[in-house]
Amino acid sequence: MGRRWEKGPEHDDSQPILILPRVPRPRAIALVLHGGAPDSTTGVTKFEPALLRMLPFAQHIEVRSGGRIGAAILRDAVRGYNGAERSPVHDARWAVRRLQERYPGLPMGLVGHSMGGRVALELAGIDGVSTIVGLAPWIPQQYDVAPFLPLHTLLMHGRQDTMTDARESEKLVDRIRTAGGDATYRAFNGSHAMLWRPGRWHRHTTAFLRLNLLAR
Repeated sequence: MGRRWEKGPEHDDSQPILILPRVPRPRAIALVLHGGAPDSTTGVTKFEPALLRMLPFAQHIEVRSGGRIGAAILRDAVRGYNGAERSPVHDARWAVRRLQERYPGLPMGLVGHSMGGRVALELAGIDGVSTIVGLAPWIPQQYDVAPFLPLHTLLMHGRQDTMTDARESEKLVDRIRTAGGDATYRAFNGSHAMLWRPGRWHRHTTAFLRLNLLAR
């Protein structure tokens, strides 16, 4: 079954594109969120490296879950987070709503890399999302842990990452666990791009989603 897609609300002269799962009858949904830049209103093309980096994650999730988890991919409208505009957060909220309309009642997880990891963390607490996987997430502040307490959270970071701070991922996990939440931190040798032994990142992501989205 080929990929289908939908366009979202326009902003900054661009539109987000939601690439729908390939699998026909999933039991759960994972929304995959790519990285970007702190500030940019340049539109994201289908050749954006940050977007292409996430395609193997979506494929691995669907294949290794035996088609039980459908992986949707969000292509943000623009490359930047853009301060108070929070451009990719608005795109992701729209994507979550559309997926919930298309797949009512299915458990949902968020998988985000770098800026996409920040977006996933900022959507903690949104109705219908039970699981978050942050891949080298950009954590610019101390988040309130309350929204994470009902969730299953996995944060992974490369030890040689110079783009985002692995210590912030570990601290957030520690704070969630101290407050009684379910959170896991994993560190690997490697840099921000997850290109050295990428299969580890894929396997841990899919295993965590399978454990927590297909448990019921």
